[in-house]
Amino acid sequence: MRYLLYILFTVGACQMGMAQFSRADFAEELMERWKYADAYPIWSELAADTTFSDSAHWEFIRQASISAQKADFIPEADQWNAQLLQSGFDFETDWIRQFEMVCLENRYDDLQTLIAEGKLRFPESTSILKWQNGINELIALVHDSTSFEVTKLRPQSEAEEFCAVPYDSTLVFMSTGLNAGFVPQHDGWTGQYYTKLTQIKDLKVPFKEYTWFEQVRNQDLFQAFDPTRVHDGPIAFNAEENYAVITRNHNDASLDTTGRVVRSRLKLEFWLLSKDEEEKDVWEQRPDSLFPWNDRHFSAAHGTFDLNEDLIFASDRPGGYGGMDLYHSKWVDGRWDEPVNLGPVVNTAGDEVFPFVSKTGAIFFSSNGQLGAGGLDIFIYRAGAAKLERLGYPINSNGDDFAFVFDEMEGKGWLSSNREAQKDAIYKVKGNPTAGKLTVHVQSCDGSPLSDTEVKVINVDLGSEVYERTDNEGNAHFIAQRNQSYEITTQELEGMNTPPVIEFLMLDKDSVSTTLDMNFEIELNRLTIVDLDGNPLPNALLSFENDKKQRLNRVTDEFGIFEWGEEISKDYSAVHVSLINYWDGYQGFEQPPAGCPMSIQKTIALRPKTEESEVIRLDVINYDNDSDKLLEEGKLELDKLISIMNDPQWMSYRIEFRSHTSCLNTVAYNLGLSQRRSQSCVDYIVSKGIDPSRIIAKGYGESQLLNECADFVTCGCEDENKQLDPNCRECTEIQHRANRRTELRLLPDE
Repeated sequence: MRYLLYILFTVGACQMGMAQFSRADFAEELMERWKYADAYPIWSELAADTTFSDSAHWEFIRQASISAQKADFIPEADQWNAQLLQSGFDFETDWIRQFEMVCLENRYDDLQTLIAEGKLRFPESTSILKWQNGINELIALVHDSTSFEVTKLRPQSEAEEFCAVPYDSTLVFMSTGLNAGFVPQHDGWTGQYYTKLTQIKDLKVPFKEYTWFEQVRNQDLFQAFDPTRVHDGPIAFNAEENYAVITRNHNDASLDTTGRVVRSRLKLEFWLLSKDEEEKDVWEQRPDSLFPWNDRHFSAAHGTFDLNEDLIFASDRPGGYGGMDLYHSKWVDGRWDEPVNLGPVVNTAGDEVFPFVSKTGAIFFSSNGQLGAGGLDIFIYRAGAAKLERLGYPINSNGDDFAFVFDEMEGKGWLSSNREAQKDAIYKVKGNPTAGKLTVHVQSCDGSPLSDTEVKVINVDLGSEVYERTDNEGNAHFIAQRNQSYEITTQELEGMNTPPVIEFLMLDKDSVSTTLDMNFEIELNRLTIVDLDGNPLPNALLSFENDKKQRLNRVTDEFGIFEWGEEISKDYSAVHVSLINYWDGYQGFEQPPAGCPMSIQKTIALRPKTEESEVIRLDVINYDNDSDKLLEEGKLELDKLISIMNDPQWMSYRIEFRSHTSCLNTVAYNLGLSQRRSQSCVDYIVSKGIDPSRIIAKGYGESQLLNECADFVTCGCEDENKQLDPNCRECTEIQHRANRRTELRLLPDE
């Protein structure tokens, strides 16, 4: 039924007398209250009356087509709309509606010609252009097929039936052919009874006739959830079948956003299986406060549980992508957390409805916003994937295909569709199993099992991810898609930040196992030292320490990185990080799993010193031109360094004092000048009591210029033989000044 596309939005409240309105006014009122089946006879009567003006006459025909289409009277809608397209009073939307109905009637051979006619009529229409550009892909989808067998479950039934779910070896589903009390009510959208839940207790006998007396007594209903006078269903159960979520109308109606009509939106109810005084199973409704996201101004519907027993549901709540979107809500602190939209990979400007979560964690759902063969089509979303999977024929057809419940392990399931005469029916689905059991055994490097370890399995083709934790035997259990490639890894372990990753092909078998062995680990450790902005800090001193307080000193490279393998024993379980003008850092290393080497991948951010008395300003350690005599302001900065070197934590550290020059003068002269300048600093520091073995003077002359300008004898672009270098750029004074610098470097152990 078409109302399923909009997920049974409404129950009309308050009947209004025809005497108060003209026929058109009353029909319009019914349309605003989504009573399309009630409105259609009025519109069709008006459309058949030729006494009205042309504009009114063709508008009545348009409304007859719209109301018939929404009530799922597709042949009638097609008949009215075909007249409208030839009238000269047609709109762009009338052509789009005709395209949709042609698909629903499986008349794809007519579609290309019809689209071409619509393009001639409305050449600027982007919507018609979209249909024209997508026609080839649409036809390909129509001919796309899958190896499923689809058969109608209850061909004898005259009612609309849909949304079948397994429950306790039975099948529970929705039907419009059931009474709800002695005087049952009809839904103005479809003209049928409101939907009720019923049950097939023995699947070997899927159809049973109920007497009128049994129907009046509601013996044809599934009464565990207290049937109401309006819509009941669909329903979903958790894996243990002791918790259920059911879609129903709000008990009282509220004004919609137009303020003109009264509508009753859909809400989610939760029920818990418990024991009564006689220790019999009984379902009890949970308080509405557990799900505070029901709202009388929009609908929450089609709830189902994922593998974590969190909630997936459909809603037209504000903030979505348009129409009905799918949302995810977690159970937190005794209530359902604020819903999170599943995002643009899943949701569109159309409707995404009827979700179901399979044993692999995949979300099967229906959409009319994705490219499909007509109406609602079934799609599959796997967490983390960048695209959807669309099932081909016979799962998807030209009609509305929805409520697909499928056991990937067994290759069996249930589908709802109106593919035959626009009448919703339940179909039994049978195919090859598409998933199998995957057991991942995680063991340490000595072969012992690793328990309570999170294992991640990534589908390489789709990018989807699933997680499970290992049991006491080190095993994690998954349901994986057959004939698919996966990457398997674990969480970061203690002392092992780079766990192994193995590639694995899931075979076409019921059960497969593999081992994730920590011996696959790459024995590489890395520390990256950065400032608070994430910029690398070269020449930072790393002092590794073991339990005996022994230390090994190393330094970071130009990228702030230090890497090591087995040369530093895992007995060194902590590192102190030191750098001039920064506060020290510290990182402890936890021991890796039994028998495994350390695998450290850590980034340590150092906080800069800011007080004037704490910062050594190397830029003021200057000299007179062409002189190696240390100036007084430079001595003040060196006094700060002396104070640091006298700190007990720094007593084992060695420092290299580096001086650099610009390229002015000769290479030999600059090298000597820089060495004398460095030595003058060292001499001053030693004169203050610092052990000479702890500080080294080193002059680098012009060998480590900071820029790419000229580096010739005279800083020009000619070499000793007066040959001009065409790639040479002469240094500016600013560049010369940048090259005249002083540096301090903490030294590693020799």
